[in-house]
Amino acid sequence: MDEVGYATREQAVLAANDIPDRYVTVLGSRISGDRARVWLLTNDRPSFEEYECDCIREADGWHEVSGSGGCSLGTPREVKRAATQIRARFR
Repeated sequence: MDEVGYATREQAVLAANDIPDRYVTVLGSRISGDRARVWLLTNDRPSFEEYECDCIREADGWHEVSGSGGCSLGTPREVKRAATQIRARFR
């Protein structure tokens, strides 16, 4: 886990994964108390990879605690729709 907290959960995820901006799109996030899930689409062209990260909020800000490839069954429709729209631009 990062030693430095971040102002947003998206910033925490991007810092923890060290992915250059051009290779990542944040599709969405959900907060539940001091926990959050963030969904990403990585790569700047096909083949795109979905990535899902879990974060916690502590006194100094947000920290990513885990991440995994793909999206879980509980991924919100609007996140799936955003990924579909990005992929459609490259067809």
